[in-house]
Amino acid sequence: MKSCTYCGAGAIYHDRQTGAYLCLAHARLEVTGPRGKAPRPPLTIRPATPADRSRISELAHYFWGEVEVECFGHSYRVDALPAYLACDVDEIIGLASYAREGDAVNLVMLNVLLRWQGRGVGRELVAAVNELARAEGAKRVIVATSNDDLLALGFYQQLGFTITEVLVGKLVEHHGAIEAGLAGIPVRDEIHLELRLKP
Repeated sequence: MKSCTYCGAGAIYHDRQTGAYLCLAHARLEVTGPRGKAPRPPLTIRPATPADRSRISELAHYFWGEVEVECFGHSYRVDALPAYLACDVDEIIGLASYAREGDAVNLVMLNVLLRWQGRGVGRELVAAVNELARAEGAKRVIVATSNDDLLALGFYQQLGFTITEVLVGKLVEHHGAIEAGLAGIPVRDEIHLELRLKP
């Protein structure tokens, strides 16, 4: 786990151009073009097993500071949910945890470690959840993110998700105060997206 180059807090982004590791407070948004094709690591996507639960918990704490995630009016403990894991040989480098909710599969947590970001790992994890949802007869995959997470909003929309609802002030209610998010954007609102599945 890396620390922010500027303040020592937990880093969740890596600037490939400068080599800096960045926390939410020190990340900045900019529009750039491709910087060349990132090398693709050896990668496998597999379902999580009970033996993976401690690593899933570590990753949840690393990215979110907790294992409890609230979204769509439910509270989920991500280390108890089914998940797909992305592995580079034996190392777990990303995960997508999910829960069935009525006619939908809720993508509760999707994260990829810094070194592997930008290499298609997140897309493969979402594709695995989408395939499972189709196989189980779900009509859609849903996901929630926050108003500050412009990277996630862009990522999901590139994959065909559409915004279906904005719960204004929901995250302030959950956290008890406004927190600083990506690039200092105040974290206030829970944004819902969905992908309608074709049979």
